[in-house]
Amino acid sequence: MIINIAICDDDESFLKLLKNELYKEAEKMNYSIEVYPYSDGNRVVDLICNKKENFDILFLDIDMPNISGLEIAKSIRENDANIILIFLSAHEQYVFESIQHNPFRYIRKSRLGKELFLAMKAAFSRIEELEEKQIIVKTEEANVKVNHSDIMYFETVARKVELHLCDGEVLTVRKTIKELCEELKEEYFIRIHSGCVANARYIDKFSSYDITLDNGEQLVVSRTRVKNVKEVLLNYWGDKA
Repeated sequence: MIINIAICDDDESFLKLLKNELYKEAEKMNYSIEVYPYSDGNRVVDLICNKKENFDILFLDIDMPNISGLEIAKSIRENDANIILIFLSAHEQYVFESIQHNPFRYIRKSRLGKELFLAMKAAFSRIEELEEKQIIVKTEEANVKVNHSDIMYFETVARKVELHLCDGEVLTVRKTIKELCEELKEEYFIRIHSGCVANARYIDKFSSYDITLDNGEQLVVSRTRVKNVKEVLLNYWGDKA
């Protein structure tokens, strides 16, 4: 996996220094990275907000002319909630103002040598945690790699298990419901009755007898599982609020 890092600072000499330090520290930690330096904040906003580039981490100077780092962060957060944002500044008074933009770290330029490594180590760990989880399922045709997040639900049909994906594809797999649940091991895959498990991220509505997925499909909830389904969904929706 290659981690894509953007750095934005109007100081060209600092950009060069930071780029070199990033490669140096990444090599020590055995990570592969690509670093993209920018001195124009508006260019960074355009690339990220219009999805022209996909960066995992953004190192962003706060005090810049034309458009400040805080203004850049505001625009980016409105369009990309997941990018790991690390502020850079020579002035500590910006720390509290930057918090509203949910920064991952704040690095003081005067302490770059000490704070960069810690910030990178934490950021790389976060990326690994968020990396897409996958399972391998065996169909009649082949072994297929499936992202956990692509699974809407799976159910037993005529002694086989059908895996319904978010793109509309249905895979008939050679696994039992129990085996799939054990492999997924995620609390937000909810068993709504003995023969069906649904992914909470795709559930739009819930009643005492069924759930409605975001594609309009309705699935029955057994009476014995109503309470558990409700609890898990409320926890999930609360986490996403």
